[in-house]
Amino acid sequence: MLVVASAFGLLLLVVASFVAWLAFLRRNRRPQEEGFRYIYVNPDGSARELAEDEKEYLNTRFEGSDGNRPYIKFRYESLTPDGRMIGYLPRRQLPVGIKISPALQNSLDQGHAKGTGGT
Repeated sequence: MLVVASAFGLLLLVVASFVAWLAFLRRNRRPQEEGFRYIYVNPDGSARELAEDEKEYLNTRFEGSDGNRPYIKFRYESLTPDGRMIGYLPRRQLPVGIKISPALQNSLDQGHAKGTGGT
């Protein structure tokens, strides 16, 4: 009985530690700010506001298996499958020290929003 209680206690500790770690990763890194709920992280790690076409793209409803859905980063440090830093990020996940630049014009036409990085 003592072994079962110890195993249960250890499992509970592991689960609680995992939940605490996830909560730490998802913590807000910025205070509440004006603006759209997402920003775009550029290849160099800088950030910018979204153009109107990007906001419309992010507000579009996609099926879970749709390959055209936007890549939304879990956290600022997350990389794309090909190792790039680009992607949409919830505004409050951007570290405080990173300035948010103004939006580009017609960013979807330049390829930024679909993960191509633009030219």
